[in-house]
Amino acid sequence: MYICCECQVEMKCNKNGVGADFGHGHVYAGDRYICSVCGKEIIRTNDSANHDPEYNQCKEYLKIKERKI
Repeated sequence: MYICCECQVEMKCNKNGVGADFGHGHVYAGDRYICSVCGKEIIRTNDSANHDPEYNQCKEYLKIKERKI
């Protein structure tokens, strides 16, 4: 179960098969959850990456931005 910290309600899955794409086929498969109150979304991914260079194993891909430190 995932809870929205801001709204304190359970988030609901609104799409299965979303890949978190870290580039060069480095993909974590997951599902997208949304808060029914504020609309914030999260992706819950698997714990291990999958090599998906053709980007054909998930229904949708979310390109993950590089974090600047």
